[in-house]
Amino acid sequence: MRWHKLLLICGVFFVLPGCATDSTAGSPNISSFAKSNIDDVIELHQQRLMQDLKTLTIKLYQRNPNQRHDRHLRTLEDSVARLFIYPANVGFDKWDGFEPTEIIRLALTEDYDGDRVLAFTVGMRRMLMASYNNQSEFYYLSSVDQQKLYNSARNIEIAAWMLAEKRDENGKRLLLSDSLQEESRNLSFQRIIGGMIATQDNLAAII
Repeated sequence: MRWHKLLLICGVFFVLPGCATDSTAGSPNISSFAKSNIDDVIELHQQRLMQDLKTLTIKLYQRNPNQRHDRHLRTLEDSVARLFIYPANVGFDKWDGFEPTEIIRLALTEDYDGDRVLAFTVGMRRMLMASYNNQSEFYYLSSVDQQKLYNSARNIEIAAWMLAEKRDENGKRLLLSDSLQEESRNLSFQRIIGGMIATQDNLAAII
């Protein structure tokens, strides 16, 4: 598979000099020649996945406003945007050395006294990006492991179960998400998480 991609790239670069003379607006740039259709599909799936995670984070903060560590410094949207500015494995040094799934479990441990939504999101983002080899752009020689994608979908399912079931010693949920029994029915969290699982499973099947 990789040799086929390498031959395609070599062929593309042989014809590039002829293409380079046209510098008008709208001409394809060099990166477009190094991408296949599947690379575009991977990027679109990843972008959808990260957008869903952002939406999930916003909704978790809306349901658990006291969790947000910087609520007195900036708006909710700015607070969440800051979590996605840097590469997934950069920043939040206190979790360096932790596996992403460990961070998710820590966020939903009763004696954790930090911002649970922050820890949950950092763990989820690192776990999901790891399934894409921590890349955000993909080219002919890029490779994505379908097993990693499949495994990450199962990890999302486990995280969703923990989010719904983990409680303190008084039976109170550590993080509120979908509606409680006495509230009007709201399953928007389930829909978002279900979409994330489907995105990973669909891409694993395509790969």
